[in-house]
Amino acid sequence: MNEEKMKVLQMVEDGNITALEGLELLEAMEETLPSKKSSLASLKKFLRVRISSEKGKKVNVNLPLGLLKLATKFCSIGNAFIPKEARLQLEKQGIDLAEIDFEELVGLIEQGGNDGKLVDIEAEDDDEGLVSIQVYIE
Repeated sequence: MNEEKMKVLQMVEDGNITALEGLELLEAMEETLPSKKSSLASLKKFLRVRISSEKGKKVNVNLPLGLLKLATKFCSIGNAFIPKEARLQLEKQGIDLAEIDFEELVGLIEQGGNDGKLVDIEAEDDDEGLVSIQVYIE
């Protein structure tokens, strides 16, 4: 963990983030240090995303829930690193990343059940045929 703390301090020193943002990052790192028991539980659960069509598998993502939890701690600070032009493009499409509560999102995912499907969509595509999108916890 010392290496990560040094990176945060270097970001503060270089002026990439403010001292307050650095402190928030360091505190988030401390909060996310799980016990061995909870760490093992997080390693066993994955957020899985599968997109396939009649022509074959297109997307296959496996994201440990523990990593997703850690990532939520950095999202608010990470938004500052997204170029202004990109944020404006997202806002034109009605997406404001600052309004997304990633911690709440992870909480909802966890409450969805141990092995539950979060998204299950089938759609017909002219080129690919029947396309299936599944997002689930396993």
